[in-house]
Amino acid sequence: MTQIITLANSETHATKSRGYPVLEAGNKSYPSGQYVVDFMPGKERSSFSLRHDMQNAELVKRLVREGSARYCCAVSSPVSSYRRVHFSEDATQEVSWSADDMGESPLLTPMVIAFQSRTLELCSDRDDVHPSWTGRTVRIDKGSRIAIGPVVQMKPTILHLLHLKQDAELADGTFVVDAESQPFRFVVTLSPGLHRFLQYNTGSHTRNHIMTHIVTACFGLLQRDFRNEGDEDGWQSDRNLVALTEYLDHKGLPTWTDSEFRPEEVATALYPHQLLDSGDNEKTRDG
Repeated sequence: MTQIITLANSETHATKSRGYPVLEAGNKSYPSGQYVVDFMPGKERSSFSLRHDMQNAELVKRLVREGSARYCCAVSSPVSSYRRVHFSEDATQEVSWSADDMGESPLLTPMVIAFQSRTLELCSDRDDVHPSWTGRTVRIDKGSRIAIGPVVQMKPTILHLLHLKQDAELADGTFVVDAESQPFRFVVTLSPGLHRFLQYNTGSHTRNHIMTHIVTACFGLLQRDFRNEGDEDGWQSDRNLVALTEYLDHKGLPTWTDSEFRPEEVATALYPHQLLDSGDNEKTRDG
């Protein structure tokens, strides 16, 4: 889980002047306000679960409770001009996207948006706003952002760069791995039966072993075809691959440009084979 806290009293270069209080970094409308967002892996590979939490910002929380505002998260990709806003009445929400629509790992922007226009008289003791707002009457129009979290780009793992597709001409149980650029991704072409198995057996041990095998092949492709760092059009010009190297470095693992890089060792370090107990349904075998 990743937790990100936006402090209203943090220093920023500038904030937009508005006629109503907003919980955001650098905005003193809520002197002790905090916007806490927990990011957790979602149910699908291209998804995240978010939990919004407002602290010392009672006005925002009250508008949500009354149904006048909702939690939301904008999912966007500047490279592909993709943008979609996901709304939720609950503080915990799931956001997802199609990897085919993206040109990179998406940007996630948590927010709270007004769903009804409201005219309110503010009080610092009741609303947690700055005393300068006390006694003032403000109008918050529908669609106004009353809380704004940070723009977050999650570092992609190699699994986020996989595009699985089927090919009826492949022999049963086989697959091949190729690469696409602009942006970079791995295209994993599988026999129909294998493709179907990976789609519908999420979490099974056999599926996990196959995915580790696929990741090994992907790293082998990178080592073979993407070692050159010097060209302007080389892998360093692709943000997905740069982010992947940062991810491996964070894990303390070598990258495909290192002389000691071994695809199978790195793949199994990230996604180790899990040996089953003798009482499990699936049998294990060495190798």
